[in-house]
Amino acid sequence: MAGASLSLLVLVVVASASASATAAQLQYGYYNTSCPGVEDLVREELLALFAADVTLPAGLLRLHFHDCFGAGCDAALLLKSRNGTAQRDADPNATVRGYEAIDAVKAKVEAACPLVVSCADILAMAARDAVNFTQGPAYQVETGRRDGNVSRREDAERLLPPADGNVTVLTRYFAAQNLTVKDMIVLSAAHTIGVAHCPSFSERLYNSSGAGGQDPAMDPAYARNLTAACPAGDVATVRPLDPLSPNRFDLGYYKSVYNRTALLGSDAALLDDSLSLAYVQLMSSNDSYVDTFFADFAISMINMGRIGVRTGADGEIRSTCAVYVD
Repeated sequence: MAGASLSLLVLVVVASASASATAAQLQYGYYNTSCPGVEDLVREELLALFAADVTLPAGLLRLHFHDCFGAGCDAALLLKSRNGTAQRDADPNATVRGYEAIDAVKAKVEAACPLVVSCADILAMAARDAVNFTQGPAYQVETGRRDGNVSRREDAERLLPPADGNVTVLTRYFAAQNLTVKDMIVLSAAHTIGVAHCPSFSERLYNSSGAGGQDPAMDPAYARNLTAACPAGDVATVRPLDPLSPNRFDLGYYKSVYNRTALLGSDAALLDDSLSLAYVQLMSSNDSYVDTFFADFAISMINMGRIGVRTGADGEIRSTCAVYVD
C-alpha cells in the first residue's frame, strides 16, 4: 500500500460518534455534582487491586469488552443466574474474570454515593484505568450509563466475536455494533495484555483448517513452544496473547502479529486483509507510532463504550452489581 494510503488510514479519525440519541446523552464528568471525585475513588481502589494482582488489568479490560458486545454496555454481564441462563454462563464468558474486583469497587462507591453511580460506568472507568496502569493511554470516559436488569446467555453466544474469526467475520461482528473496520483493527490490540487458555488456540496447533496439523501462518518455532506448553486436551494452561510484553500496553501486539507469533486465529487474520495489514505493518515498524496507536485506541474505546447504552429513565442504578436475575 502506498505511503499516502498508510497516512490516511492512521490519521483519519473514523468515529462511530454517529451513535444513537441515547448514546449522545453520555457526557464527560457526568458525576461531577452528584458524586464528586468518584473517578478518583475508583482509580484509587483499583490501583490497590492491581498492585496485588498484575493480571487483573487485562481481566477488567476484557470484562468491559464482553459486557458491551454481549448486549450493550449496561453491566448485564455482571448479573448472575441460578439456572445458568445469564450472559456470564455463556461459553465465550467461561474464562472472563474480574467480577469480584468490580464488586469491591462498587461497594466503596456506594459508601460514598449510594445509588448514584452505575455498575456500567464503573466497568468503563475500570477498563480505562486498567489500560493506563499497564502504561497505556490515559483518556477520559463518557459516563451516565444506567444498568440493565436482563441478562441472556444467548446474547453473549450470538454477539461476541469468535477467537478464530477472519477479518471478514470480525468486521461483520463489529459492524453489528456500529463499529468500523478501524475500530476492529485498533480494539484487537487490547490483546497486547492478558492471556488465553489453550482451547482458544489449540486448533491452530493440532487441527488447522479442520485437516489436522499446525497453522502454516504461525511461526514454526513459536508453534513448537506452544505445543510443548499446551499438549492436546489441556484446558487449564494459559499463554500470553502478546509474547513480547504480556503485561505492558504497547505496540508489542502488532509486532507479534507481524512476526506471526499472534496467539489467536482472529489476531493472526489481521495479516490477511490489506487495510488491517497496513495498520499492523505501520505500528510494528517503529515505536514512535505508539502515540498514534494510543490516540486511536482511546477513540475506539469511547466508540465501544456507546454500544447499546441505557440512559435517563431506561435502566436502573444497582447497589450491588452481581445480583441474581432468577
